This record gives sequence, structure tokens and C-alpha cells, in this order.
Amino acid sequence: MKPFAIFLVILVLAAMGGVGYLYFTSNLNVVFVDCIADDPVLRQDVFDSLKTSIRNESFIGTRYRQDELGSPEEYLFYTWTVRLENHSFLPVNIAEIQVTPMEGDVLRVGDPSEHTVSPRSSSNLSVTLLTARSMHSVREAIVSWYVWGLPFSTRITLSR
Repeated sequence: MKPFAIFLVILVLAAMGGVGYLYFTSNLNVVFVDCIADDPVLRQDVFDSLKTSIRNESFIGTRYRQDELGSPEEYLFYTWTVRLENHSFLPVNIAEIQVTPMEGDVLRVGDPSEHTVSPRSSSNLSVTLLTARSMHSVREAIVSWYVWGLPFSTRITLSR
């Protein structure tokens, strides 16, 4: 009976070592890919649908200012894309990007889909902001994700 107990203790320690190895080697690289500026004048349909959804209180996203949207000539859409590179054997769940707003930012368009990154693969993640036309495209952002229900995050500078 004593050898069997020793065997079980060794087995438990090996399992804990394996779980610890998986946890400590589970890293996710976040790499900035690009920034695209879109003119709302050229995307009038998107701008009008945003105005309508705000007016109807069905807007999905984050509003940084509560005043009514003006004409599309006053704004720009910035869309930033980052690549999430999962180098571990564990899946990454519920990845999201939160941009730190600046003074001229108006709103962040929401993304209702759940982003996951399979083990040993990569995926792109994008975020779109409507901002004043005079604003530059450099922003700070926090990319957060979950591995086995444990939260992780990193800070990244968006734009070149």
C-alpha cells in the first residue's frame, strides 16, 4: 500500500508540474499591424447608421461624448488592427482591445463577436474609433484575454 501511495504522490506532482509548465509557457504576442483612416463623407451610409443607432439608443459600443453627432466632414474613422500570436498549447478566449480615448474622440464602434485564438495560431483583432478630423492616429490601448479563465493583458501603442 505504501508504494502505491508514493506512486500517487509522484503522479500528482508530475500533473501539477505539467499544468504549471502549460501555464507559464502560455504567452501571447500582440503585434501592431496597421491603421486605416476612413473619411465618413465617403462612407456616408455607415455614418448615417451610427447616427440613427445613437438616436434610437441601440448603439453598440462606447460613447465618449454625449452630444449629438455633427456633419461627417467634422470626423474621421480610424481602424487599428493588431495580430495576436498564440505560441502556447492552450486556447486564448475572449480577446478584446480597449483604446484609451483622447480629447477629440467621439465613440468606439462595438464588436459583438467573441474573439478566440486557437493554440499555435494567430488571429487579427480590430477596433474602430470615430474621432475629430484634427486628431492624430497614435493611441494607447490595452489588449486583454483569458487563458483557462485567468485574465491577462498588455499595453500597446497603436499607429506608427
